[in-house]
Amino acid sequence: MCTNADANITHMVREMMFGLCEEFEYLECSRCGCLQLLQIPEDPAKYYGEQYYSYKKSPHGVLKSILRRRLVQHVFGGKNLIGMALSRCTAAPDYCDWFKKCSVEWDSAILDVGCGIGDRILKMRNDGFRDLTGIDPYIERDIIYDCGVKVYKRHIYDIDGDFDFIMLNHSFEHMDYPFAVMKNLHRLLKPGGHLLIRIPVAASYAWRKYGVHWVQIDAPRHLFLHTPQSIAILASESGFKIADVKYDSYGFQFWGSEQYKRGISLTDQRSYCVDPRKSIFSKEQIKAFRAKSTALNANKEGDSACFFLHKT
Repeated sequence: MCTNADANITHMVREMMFGLCEEFEYLECSRCGCLQLLQIPEDPAKYYGEQYYSYKKSPHGVLKSILRRRLVQHVFGGKNLIGMALSRCTAAPDYCDWFKKCSVEWDSAILDVGCGIGDRILKMRNDGFRDLTGIDPYIERDIIYDCGVKVYKRHIYDIDGDFDFIMLNHSFEHMDYPFAVMKNLHRLLKPGGHLLIRIPVAASYAWRKYGVHWVQIDAPRHLFLHTPQSIAILASESGFKIADVKYDSYGFQFWGSEQYKRGISLTDQRSYCVDPRKSIFSKEQIKAFRAKSTALNANKEGDSACFFLHKT
């Protein structure tokens, strides 16, 4: 990212989501701290497959969907007693904070880059947002849902449009040529539009603690693990201004990394995300991991963050 060629070091990292244990070499920049996969696999789709989480559709219960819609409408100024009551005991979807911060409205044109089959934007459509498009190069084919949500099998270079808000929810780290990607994101945004890049952060406590066992490296799917410094370089070079950064890591950085240290993949039957009852962690440990993550976020040391960028 910063063109530095001095005193960089390399790390060998195993594929551990599916337990393949193949090793991949990452370079760590001694100046900006960005981690970069040195050799991209010839067939990257091999490391995704049907079992990859973003290609699974989560269940949308009718009652739950109705209640969630009322809550979101209340958050965005709609007057309804159900939403008001829910807001006192239920957290709003994470995107509510993003949209309010970036002045997104019900009819704003929204693009989700790397959206899988579009589960997130389908929920947004149910919540009341009306102009929603997604792209992902690894889905089987274009998907046009009855509700009007469109998901295209395309790369960022292959789409045209004029969007108010573009979001990359843990997809930017999967993309090669980040400068070219940023230039195209700038091209697709309307003047004054906003870009959300939500990514793992290499300048974090978890990377320092766990090194090559840090779960968020996710070799070889993550091509770049950025730092605030490398994102600042990208933003400046592509015509964006960083408006805000919000750290949003959670306990995964601990239990996932601890599993990897012990050779337990995310898909192993002992994995916490497969069956918590068979996990190596107690409820007290999981609770402690969550509390530690909250503290790290407050100190800007969490291992994931939302970067809010404004088109200048």
